[in-house]
Parts: sequence; structure tokens; C-alpha cells
Amino acid sequence: MYGAHLLVSAQFSALLAVATDGEPPQLPQGTIAAQPASTGVTEVPTGKFAAAAPKPSDDTSKDATELDLQTGGLLSTGNARSFAVTGALNFRLRRKAHQVSSIAAVNYGRSVPSGEDGWKTTVKNVQGMARYDGFVHEHVSLFTMLTARHDTFQGLKLRLNVDPGVAFHALTKPKHRLWFEVGYDFQYDLRTDEAIVVKDDEGNPVLDDDGDPKKLDKELLNHAVRLFGGYSNRMSDYVSFETGLEYLQSVQVGRRFRVNWNSALAVTVTKWFSLATTFTLRYENQPLPDVEKLDTITSFNLVFHLVPKASGEGGGSK
Repeated sequence: MYGAHLLVSAQFSALLAVATDGEPPQLPQGTIAAQPASTGVTEVPTGKFAAAAPKPSDDTSKDATELDLQTGGLLSTGNARSFAVTGALNFRLRRKAHQVSSIAAVNYGRSVPSGEDGWKTTVKNVQGMARYDGFVHEHVSLFTMLTARHDTFQGLKLRLNVDPGVAFHALTKPKHRLWFEVGYDFQYDLRTDEAIVVKDDEGNPVLDDDGDPKKLDKELLNHAVRLFGGYSNRMSDYVSFETGLEYLQSVQVGRRFRVNWNSALAVTVTKWFSLATTFTLRYENQPLPDVEKLDTITSFNLVFHLVPKASGEGGGSK
């Protein structure tokens, strides 16, 4: 890709959600998510594959400056009745073997609480990500990613993640990639005052011996080891497939781990219109009380390119 381009896309999603994805503050959220399609909620910490970019090659990958503006939405029925709208601004700058990228996202959503009929606001957050990738060898690269999140409904004034790592690229063709990563995840949580109050099954505050509400720690730190494997096949300018499997193991509590798996298939019909579908699986062996261990999400999207990419850019990786 040469120079700069602006991509504006409108995405409409039909989402099927199974179970509930618990977010115990002791665990990192993970750093992979389906790329071509959107579940209607942009997740910066989990909105992209957190993998080092493919090494620029002399004939296909040149210096690039990219700016993407994206909007989307979802409608969910069944276990999770909700709708949401989202907006994101993506930036990428690459010069030879060095690349920097950033994402800013805002989300808003409403849902129907279990046992109620009225809709209530349930999603309202702001997120950001900054990342650097650099190659030290044809098949070895280093990366560092910093993410931040403010989310009142998750009880977070701030969630800060730092994810350095090293990647080994087994297949390095521009349109056919296989890579593996080993990294470290540091997470810092600053919780809201409402989120640290311990409550019983009926939602009432639990009192201590003095009659005061019991509270969790205001701040929380977690350290984890991160393993990741990714595969990308740009079969043509019109069809692409990507999948990634991530394992997060806490080094503070040995029995606590998380597995994330994402797959995405995108088909370009014309330069103005494309179809995309994604499948996401999240498993946590030690979730919060009353939260299922397994959560799956399937999404389908219609993507309209108001400013179509130039010839040869279709299916390119970001």
C-alpha cells in the first residue's frame, strides 16, 4: 500500500451470544479478537490480533501511512438481548522494518436485564491502544503494546495493560502467514467505588462484624504469561481467512487460566461491498460466581466501503 487512505465503513451485525463472559479483574482480558467483522462493540484490548506485523518485503510491502474510520452496530437476542453502536479510529505508520499503530474507540449499548422488560444503558466506555513492532531477523520480531480502558459498567476507572513479546514467523509470505508468540502481560486495575462493594446473591451489600459493607481492594495488579499462535491465508484479493489461539496463564494463581480462539472469513463481492463472518470462543476455568466458563459469539456483517481501496489493497493485513 502506498501513501495514505481513508476507509469509512458501515457495518450491520447479527450476533448470537451463548453464556456470559465473566471478567474477573485478576485476569487479563486477552489480546485477540476477530478482525474482518465486528460484534458491534469495538474492543481495543481485544479488538485486533496482538501479533507482530509481517516483515516488509521488497516487492509487495512498502512504507505506508493509513487512517481508517469505522462505525458498526449489533442486535443480539436470546441469552443476551442487547443492541450497541460503536466507532473507532485506526492509525498505522510503517517505515521499512519498523511500524507504529494506534486505535481509539468509543462504545454505547443498551440491553434488557434478566427478568425485566425495559431497556437500560449497559455499555459506555472509551478505549485506546498504542503499539510498536520491529524485526530483528527475517523470522523473528519484537513487539510492545500498551492499552487503556475506562468502563463504568465493568467497574473500571482505568484498566492498563502492557504486553511485550517476541514472535517467530514460520511462514512469511505477504498473503500466507503462520506465526507463534511468547509474551508477558501486566495488568493494572483501578476500580470504581461501586464495584468494590461485596454483595450477596440478591445484590445486597455484605456487612462485616462492625456493620460496615465489605469491600474489595481499590487497586489490583496481575502478571501473566501469554502464548499465541496465528494463521492467515489471503487466498485471493476477494477471499481471506484468519484464525488465532491464545493462552493466558496467571503466574500468581496456578489454577487460573484463560483461552481465546477467534476465526474470521471475509469475502469481497465488489470494491464497494463485502461480507464477513467471525466466530469467537472464550473459556475461563475460574470465572466469577454464577458465570459460565464458556462463551461463544458468532457475527455476520455487511461492509460498505464508501471510499473503496485501490486495486491490489483488497485483503491486505493491517
